Amino acid sequence: MRVLVSDFGGLRVKWGLFEDGKLLERGITDSTSVSRPEKFKEFIEGFEYDRFVLGFAGLVKDGIVLHAPNHPSWDGYNLHRIFGGDVVIENDANLFTLGEAIYGAAKGRKFVLGVTLGTGVGGGLVINGQIVRGAGGLGMEIGHITIGIEGPPCNCGSYGCAEAYLGGAYFVDRAARLFVRHGKSPPKSMKHLEESARMGVRLARSLWDEYGRYLGVLMASLINIFDPEIIVIGGGIAAAYDLFKEAMLQEIRRRRVAYILNTEIVPSQLGPEAALWGGYHLVVSEGV
Repeated sequence: MRVLVSDFGGLRVKWGLFEDGKLLERGITDSTSVSRPEKFKEFIEGFEYDRFVLGFAGLVKDGIVLHAPNHPSWDGYNLHRIFGGDVVIENDANLFTLGEAIYGAAKGRKFVLGVTLGTGVGGGLVINGQIVRGAGGLGMEIGHITIGIEGPPCNCGSYGCAEAYLGGAYFVDRAARLFVRHGKSPPKSMKHLEESARMGVRLARSLWDEYGRYLGVLMASLINIFDPEIIVIGGGIAAAYDLFKEAMLQEIRRRRVAYILNTEIVPSQLGPEAALWGGYHLVVSEGV
């Protein structure tokens, strides 16, 4: 059985074609080129597959997109009607967490929490190899936990969300304003900010410390609530893990109820393929 899995993120769409436990092909495209469901359907029609898994960054219930903060043009669409009744639709962060729990950094662990840091902030929870989705299937939206009561507005319509502090689109804007204020050329992406920090730019390094502190606030709350065995951090921003790790750990130690950090926290092992492997596992092992 050939399985096509797509990880439809905020800026990029990753895809992988699987057969007999092997990733035969994989690729990536800009999400703006497939910005509407009809365009994306045309894109996947170029592949030969038996099952299709769509990992989507948004709230989807019964195949209908209820809210996609980074893809508002998808709101209201019935994805089963567009892609066919046998399409498997799952939150992209859930697939990331499942992939890491079965094949990656959390392989063999029973209670796994995943955190994805990219354009937005996502989360997934896998217990004994099963995704925990909540009563209505819309749980684990950790990017919309409030970490600042008077915080900045978020695309979801709320204020002070973790995503409004940690999402790449938001943080680059903050970094750019500070760089301009200091008379420096502003970074255009989180990758540029990472490169600046690695080149020794002090302002860039201080911003990564700030990023780590905000992430630590979120992570401490997650640890206090779930007490997971392991947390895996993924997404494009995870490439800078070493730049924000210490600030994050310090903040967790300050805020964790037990005051002892014994939850293992690791970066993704599968990288951009994690959600793809999660989608494949969902089909071949869980019989969806």
